[in-house]
Amino acid sequence: MLPSASHDALAVKVLLDTPPFAAPVLTIDGRQAAAQQMDVDGYAWGFVQKGLKGGTTHELTLTDEFGAALRAPWQLKTLPDLDDLPERFRILFFTCAGGDEAKSALAVNTRRALFDRALSFSPDLAVANGDHIYWDLDTALKIRGSARTLARNEEIYRRIAWIDQDLEFDSETNRRSLNTVIGRQIASIYEDRFASVPLVFISDDHDYFENDNGGTWGYTFPPRPFTLNLQRRAAAMAYPFALGRPKLPGGSLTSETVEAVRIGKLVELALFDCRRGWDTKTGNGMLFPEVERFLIERLHRSEASQYIHVPSVPFGWTAGKLGDWYEDRPPLGTSYGDKEFWPASWFDQHQRLIKALTEQRERPAITISGDIHASGAKRFTRSGNIDLATNPVEAILAGTIGTATGWPSHGRGMFASTPGKLLGTDLAETQEKNGFTLFDVTPDYIEVRQFSWRPPEPIEAIASLKPYATFRIERRA
Repeated sequence: MLPSASHDALAVKVLLDTPPFAAPVLTIDGRQAAAQQMDVDGYAWGFVQKGLKGGTTHELTLTDEFGAALRAPWQLKTLPDLDDLPERFRILFFTCAGGDEAKSALAVNTRRALFDRALSFSPDLAVANGDHIYWDLDTALKIRGSARTLARNEEIYRRIAWIDQDLEFDSETNRRSLNTVIGRQIASIYEDRFASVPLVFISDDHDYFENDNGGTWGYTFPPRPFTLNLQRRAAAMAYPFALGRPKLPGGSLTSETVEAVRIGKLVELALFDCRRGWDTKTGNGMLFPEVERFLIERLHRSEASQYIHVPSVPFGWTAGKLGDWYEDRPPLGTSYGDKEFWPASWFDQHQRLIKALTEQRERPAITISGDIHASGAKRFTRSGNIDLATNPVEAILAGTIGTATGWPSHGRGMFASTPGKLLGTDLAETQEKNGFTLFDVTPDYIEVRQFSWRPPEPIEAIASLKPYATFRIERRA
């Protein structure tokens, strides 16, 4: 169960173990919401109710077509009205919750424990920043790794969920396999534990069923039609409804990569996918030009006391891989190094976004991102030729839920670190550990708490996990 909310709407996605004979029934305060079948086979159902009052708690029920309860009634609250200024609002951030145990992801029960500890702090909103699924196709089966590794990947895929690129993406074989992947990597860990906490999902590279790689053969991004369709089908089934998506030139291709979440006049989040718009030819950048324009214009127009950029690719860290904003290379001899194919225009776009952030007169310049399997926080006073000292950029890594072996230092021999063209200091140590971040947002400051855990620490320790770092970001005078 994956809920979402805005100031005047509630929405719920429901995935069922088996397709029902008729649509399940969801009510909000006794009023039945229209059911939408979100997939061909009837496993996924969606409900959206508009015209609600902001900042209001509603009672929800879910039954099957015969009236039997599918879970106990629960409550879900709309976001504050657009003119309201809440005293405090708590946001949970995390990344990389996906992955299959058969391919060395963290055990499902451990990921559930991390979620449960995060939810014990009663967040008002949760942001899942990318890599909800890890089931790469060409990069896992053809491009990255020794012949032995590629063969092992194929054996695992054929045993669990074989996606056949010689068939249509929505063939019966591929639908069945996608259902399996979603079930094992999303439904199994979320279950219904977020029923009362609105969710927002951002996509990153693995959500398009590829890693961010390049070579003489070309690039894995922008996504080819087959992998774009897989991502869109997975999103339709198993991402919460995106209620704050703008209508941009270019239609759904561009609009699906960005979402604005407004919490009254307290805080606005700008969330953006940095993969679908990859430009490796004309110099535009990682993002579609329409998305860049929207982000900068929205930053200028927003009346919120706090404004937070939430990109899928981190500002402020590099792991030496192709898909970074930065030119920094991994150590010589690193396996699968492809940094020579990195376009300099990506950093140019980064600079335009950074410039817009730092030019805010009263708000601090804040960004919290996913992708890199680590937690940490930095304060930057220079980015290339841009002096940030007047309004430093506060950059934060959200923390990874699902990583077991895919740490940057393991995969590339390079610990996630400050890019060469940036100058800054640490607010919180960068740690290659599982974890999450909480923002307590007020009109005058944001209190940040970062939590981390990693085996061989006992799983029982997660239930009482304390923050390893706590700090405040003050609103400018």
